[in-house]
Amino acid sequence: MIVIPAELEERRQAYCEARRIQTLSLIGYGLEGYVWKMNRDSVVKVCRHSNHFDRELAVYQRLSQLGLQKLQGFTIPQLLDHDHETWVLELSLVSPPFVLDFAAASLGKAPSEMASPEWLAEKRRMFKSDWPDVQRLLDGLRLYGIHFPDVHLGNIRVRK
Repeated sequence: MIVIPAELEERRQAYCEARRIQTLSLIGYGLEGYVWKMNRDSVVKVCRHSNHFDRELAVYQRLSQLGLQKLQGFTIPQLLDHDHETWVLELSLVSPPFVLDFAAASLGKAPSEMASPEWLAEKRRMFKSDWPDVQRLLDGLRLYGIHFPDVHLGNIRVRK
């Protein structure tokens, strides 16, 4: 059973009440936060820490400014709303192929682990024949100054 910290539940509830939306189900969680599907075509991500929220919001704002909804064939969630007090992002629903969860992404300088041969070898093993598609996506993000080190099958889905 998943135990959701009470503070995150309270922040989700405050966000939803203020916008008169309802939670349908918890659909994901990780180190940076929890994600719920809402009663409209969106998800709400409640971030655990303000730095996760700030970093992810900055990336989604950059993507929005660029008008990027798809990149190299991968759908990108759209930022629908956010709240600085509750550290909540409301995003559009996406289906594969997609890229999501920009909490570990950075604008500007790439994290050093992305350049290591070990990191690359691990990602090649993970994605197998889909690695060239994932590599094109990462290269595309990098062209826009977005470095995405949290590369795994939950964040980048190539197939349905």
